[in-house]
Amino acid sequence: MTDLAVIVEGQSELAFVNSTLQEHLRGHGVDAWGRLPGKHVQCGGIPKWDIVRGDICRTLKERTSRRCTIFFDFYGMPHSWPGRREAASASFSQKAEMVEAAIAEDIATVMGSDFRRELFIPYVQMHEFEALLFSDVDQMSRQLCVVNSCSDEGSHSRMRNNLQKILETAGSAEQINDSANTAPSKRILGIAPGYRKAISGPIILGRIGIPQIRQKCPHFNQWLTNLEALGSSY
Repeated sequence: MTDLAVIVEGQSELAFVNSTLQEHLRGHGVDAWGRLPGKHVQCGGIPKWDIVRGDICRTLKERTSRRCTIFFDFYGMPHSWPGRREAASASFSQKAEMVEAAIAEDIATVMGSDFRRELFIPYVQMHEFEALLFSDVDQMSRQLCVVNSCSDEGSHSRMRNNLQKILETAGSAEQINDSANTAPSKRILGIAPGYRKAISGPIILGRIGIPQIRQKCPHFNQWLTNLEALGSSY
């Protein structure tokens, strides 16, 4: 099994990695496990880049054959992160790749000339963890109705329609934008105040399932494809 450490932004991503993603990748010969950044649990917000960079480098140095990836949102990412400031004005199709390329280059520089670049696979979630939930608005609306104690069919239909309008306006789940009022999590909370990111999000994604998520989220799918390929690397 390929040892894969996944350094994640917060508790929601950690729960998703250690359940749904972990189970999926085991079928491809990859043992994935999540790790929060820094010495202490992060209470909201993305840490400064030097903190996460240190975690990445230490994680890679713990075992010579270990692979490492990261799972952080584009939304709320400080401009101190490599490529983030430049990506702010780039087109949607370029944003995540610009940041990922800059992060990979920074890590390679810090690790030194002997570093095997294939050991580190950066991933930036567009635009936020909650964007993945929009890969199946019917399943998401059913689960949100449960947490909001409105499980009748009429309430479900209204919630599904509201979520579908958000998705159609954006164009795709990963394109739902990242302003303070229109980020995916803000959209969900506006419709379902009972939504709790660290609890509800991973449960909903587990119900939706990896095949549906990767079908509707191309950038996530490319990351997952790269991780699956690690199982045949050794």
